[in-house]
Amino acid sequence: MRSKCRKFVLFAVGLLTQVLAGSTVLPATPSPDDGVNAGKTELTLFAGTSVPVNNETTSFGLEIKTGTPIGGRVLYNFSNHHAVEFSIANPLSVSANYLYHFFSFRGKWVPYATAGIGGARREFALNDNNESAQLNSNLMETGPDHSQAAFTGNFGGGLKYFFTSRFAFRFDARDQVGHYKGTFSNVADVPGGIVRASKTLNDFQVTGGVVFRFGKR
Repeated sequence: MRSKCRKFVLFAVGLLTQVLAGSTVLPATPSPDDGVNAGKTELTLFAGTSVPVNNETTSFGLEIKTGTPIGGRVLYNFSNHHAVEFSIANPLSVSANYLYHFFSFRGKWVPYATAGIGGARREFALNDNNESAQLNSNLMETGPDHSQAAFTGNFGGGLKYFFTSRFAFRFDARDQVGHYKGTFSNVADVPGGIVRASKTLNDFQVTGGVVFRFGKR
């Protein structure tokens, strides 16, 4: 009887030891950020259209030329989700942005959000929304070229579609916001002929492009 009890106790102890040992060697759950994108660089060539949002006024204002955005972007992925990107486009604008990539779906579609800061140079002219003055004006302070550089901020988002691990299409929409101002002389029907005007431009840009991805697999 005692020998049977000893065998049962030894069996129970052995079984408990195996269970405890097995629980200590379970694999650790990998971090969701330790994905295949980390350390990779993306080069994007893009073109699109500009749809400026004009806030109409009843007095003098600036008419700002936006043009068609064409340029390139270089992006570095710190992880599956976090990246930094530098952009340059014509008409002249530069920016540095943070991108957050959301989880992909169907293994190919990757939505993202972005925000950043930069600068842009835009041509502009004096505009009279009342159409009561003859605008044969001259630009003062900012030079005869009727253009000005301004600090800008931008925010938006987009979607990437990966055909392969190295090649994708990208669709992007963002609002580039900048404040411009100028002083004009020789404005007809204005006492002293001097007009000071300013405008905050919301330049809404929609672009599409191709993405080439480089880096370790």
